[in-house]
Amino acid sequence: MRGVFLGFPDKKDIHRFPSNPIEAGEECFQFHEDVNGIAANMKVTDWSSGSPYFVTLDKLNESRPVRSMLIIRNDTLLYDFYGQETTSDDLNASYSVAKSFTSALIGIAISEGHIKSVNQQVIDFIPELKDVPMADKLEVEHLLNMTSGFKLKLKTDAEIYYGNDVAKALKWVEFAHEPGTYQEYINLDVQMLGLILHRATGKKPSEYLSEKIWKPIHACSDALWTSDKKGEDKTFCCMGATALDYAKFGRLFLNNGNWNGTQIVPKDWVERSVSRDTTNGSSFGYNYLWHIGEKAYGDYMADGMYKQHIYVHPDKNIIIVLMCNRDNKVAAERVRWRHVFRQIVDQL
Repeated sequence: MRGVFLGFPDKKDIHRFPSNPIEAGEECFQFHEDVNGIAANMKVTDWSSGSPYFVTLDKLNESRPVRSMLIIRNDTLLYDFYGQETTSDDLNASYSVAKSFTSALIGIAISEGHIKSVNQQVIDFIPELKDVPMADKLEVEHLLNMTSGFKLKLKTDAEIYYGNDVAKALKWVEFAHEPGTYQEYINLDVQMLGLILHRATGKKPSEYLSEKIWKPIHACSDALWTSDKKGEDKTFCCMGATALDYAKFGRLFLNNGNWNGTQIVPKDWVERSVSRDTTNGSSFGYNYLWHIGEKAYGDYMADGMYKQHIYVHPDKNIIIVLMCNRDNKVAAERVRWRHVFRQIVDQL
């Protein structure tokens, strides 16, 4: 009923629901700023008109509900745009960009011994599933790759997004496929990873993120992770952070999990996360909750609904952050933001 009343998820939800803080530390990392403004004069096409109609980045961003766009190369902020009456201090809803953060936390938890490996059984942490047929075959890696085999159910998504207790969704779990044989985008997979993190580490994912990533990368602002009424973080979505702090997460992965000499996310985990793997039901373009880009570019992205992106191009040391409000559905489908990112890369 709450879902019917509130309607589609939107920018207000990070303040509408309960949340847990992701606390920043005392240090604040600042990107350098480009005095030449070379990115300001770029022209790109979003292909929304069906023809190559080129405009400046400002013109493009002003024509869409863009909250923020940042372009960073070699730790230098080449371009920043803030629209929709926002500033650099505003928190932006992550939607599914949060999934990539959850993946990184799983990698850290494994390196610290809280989780044995990606092949550990899920029922070791979520015994509520032990009587569900095929649950004994479900491994952590299946959740990371969306190959759980769960039957997709609308009421499950509604429960974990709008409900008061995300764990209630566990009672509706059933398998449509054997784990590790079929990939389907199911939010419950990542919510289970959040439960595993909480139960394995004894810390809420928001707290673990603050300790293991947010403070070490010198995020400048406190972020938040919305939760159910019991305080369980909604790890399949629902972070709120500034665009500049999202960019620091991109920088962390750009540098193979290393932050100025300190290894925060294990290097092998980063490499595995952004590599192509079509085994065990996985697909060519999605791995460990990251979207893998084109071979020619070697790029990858954390993606979220309504066009949220943390785009990383390792060869040119480029990070692009895009945060948007909900757009007209038809218009949104026509805009090819990934192609825009690659046009930007080609001009740098």
